[in-house]
Amino acid sequence: MKLALSFLFIATLAHADPAFVDLRTVMKLAGANNDEIQLARAKHDEAVAESKQAWQRFWPALSLGAGYRGHDGRLQDIAGNVFNANKQQYNVGTGVMIDWSPGDIYYAALAAKQKALAAEHLAEKARIDIVTQSVERYYDLLAAEASMVIIEDDLQLTEDYAKQLEGAVTAGTAFRADLLRVKSQISRAKLAIRQGEEARDLGAARLAEILRLTPDAALRPAKSDLVPVKMMSGKGVATMISLAQQHRPEIQAAQAIHSSMDAEKDRARIAPMIPSVQAGYTMGGFGGGPGVGGQQWGNFGRQQDFYLGLGWKIGPGGLFDSQRQNIANAREEGASLQTSQVRAAIGREVVEAATRSQSANDQIKINDEAVDAAEEMTKLAKERQASQIGVVLEYLLAREELTRARQSRVKAVTDFNKAQHALKRAVGK
Repeated sequence: MKLALSFLFIATLAHADPAFVDLRTVMKLAGANNDEIQLARAKHDEAVAESKQAWQRFWPALSLGAGYRGHDGRLQDIAGNVFNANKQQYNVGTGVMIDWSPGDIYYAALAAKQKALAAEHLAEKARIDIVTQSVERYYDLLAAEASMVIIEDDLQLTEDYAKQLEGAVTAGTAFRADLLRVKSQISRAKLAIRQGEEARDLGAARLAEILRLTPDAALRPAKSDLVPVKMMSGKGVATMISLAQQHRPEIQAAQAIHSSMDAEKDRARIAPMIPSVQAGYTMGGFGGGPGVGGQQWGNFGRQQDFYLGLGWKIGPGGLFDSQRQNIANAREEGASLQTSQVRAAIGREVVEAATRSQSANDQIKINDEAVDAAEEMTKLAKERQASQIGVVLEYLLAREELTRARQSRVKAVTDFNKAQHALKRAVGK
């Protein structure tokens, strides 16, 4: 489904310029054809195949064949006599052969199973990471677009104001210096718009890269996404840390690796004490006899062979191999320490994301107050200018303050939404 959506969207890009995307579409496209996710899934498939192969070592080997053997010349019998002999033999049959080290096979299969489970969790982590990066790049693109719209709005109002001043200068009721000051403000706004276009296009290129779209795709964000979205409200930091320790795929992958190393530890300690089993059974037909003058092809009959044996290996890889046990113990301890490190890092990520989210939320409220104050200040400055009480500079400063307040609010909303998604990822949702 995701791959079909990706192909459909790419086809749309080929016929539309620019292409508008919203957050939901970005999140769906993020995992559709990203090679990093595919690589993680390929590693998972490899680990699953290795796990199945490890359990298949319990299966006996089957053989089916036929053979012919001839001899001509000197030969020695059991008593030591040497004589000339000419003979031949042939056989047809099947056999079942078993060469088991049950302890080694069992614990190796357990370890391989846990490694496959870890690879599955790491594949999920790769998917979540790509989606999170895509969301962040989308919000960066949205912020660049919104900031440019604010400046364009300010430019339009300033240009209208410049036209009014031109009429006043012509009528002799305003100073030309005030008009030049306004035109200078217009130039700065145009420069800011060009810089904003650059930031927007670079943001679109970064988003297209992670979505694996064509590099020159002119992506445009949906303006409706520029609102604060609360996804993790009503939960304390301690609760979110507890949820993260339960649901984060990194934790589950680390625990699976730890279990794998624990199985390897048992493999080194217990497996050598379990005897190896060698068994075989062959059945078929055997025939032959003297060759050349007395050549015989008959004399064919049924035959069976049986074999069963037990054994223990002593030395490297077997009993009394202390170094193998030391290596396994060290790896198990290392896996345990890595799990602790992952838990600590996840706790830090939750705290950081919660702190950023709360700070951005507070900044939105402060910026709302600043925007309201700047709008009121701009209104009063315009009224004063109309009544010839104020000066042009006062109005321009008020407009500039309003523009900064609106841009600051866009940044606060963007930071808040990014922090909310980061918090959601940190908790493992």
